[in-house]
Amino acid sequence: MDTRAVYTVHENGKDFYFYTKYAGGFSYPFEAADYLRGLKDALRRPRTGKQDICAAPLLAQMKGTYFFPDALKDKILFTEITKELAEDMEKEAPFAIAVDLEQDTVAFHFNDKYEELNDLTDVVLPRADLADSYNGAAFKNESLSRQMGKTSMTFHQTNERIFRELIQEAAGREQTEGQQMMWGGL
Repeated sequence: MDTRAVYTVHENGKDFYFYTKYAGGFSYPFEAADYLRGLKDALRRPRTGKQDICAAPLLAQMKGTYFFPDALKDKILFTEITKELAEDMEKEAPFAIAVDLEQDTVAFHFNDKYEELNDLTDVVLPRADLADSYNGAAFKNESLSRQMGKTSMTFHQTNERIFRELIQEAAGREQTEGQQMMWGGL
């Protein structure tokens, strides 16, 4: 599957834009959000001065982990781009992903130019939320537990398939007013 994506990361009232050939899809956006959340938490630790340091620009330094195919291990996954370039690239990329570090959410916009994504509805999901079973952390746990059995697909293929099923299920449930997306012109 084509995993190109344009990411918008919202933090401290600012938006940052990135392009990736590898981290679109269904599970990878949660990995990126977890990476950024870990950095944000580390930057919050007591430090001298009161400056607000953004973790978002550091997404350009994220490398592939064991949750990515072996060929991407230790490979830089993201390139920072301008807002204008992001808007142009979103028209052609299969996925537009919005990571909101203030709300701790991951939003998926599926480009309807891609037939394999036509059955999916845009959705905003919590990165991790103990009160909601539809979130990235719960999806990861579900995926890992399902993979305990034997399968003819690779770990990465199975992971993507399971995350797709879970995202589709989450998008199918009735959206509350608080989960409505702010995609603007998309």
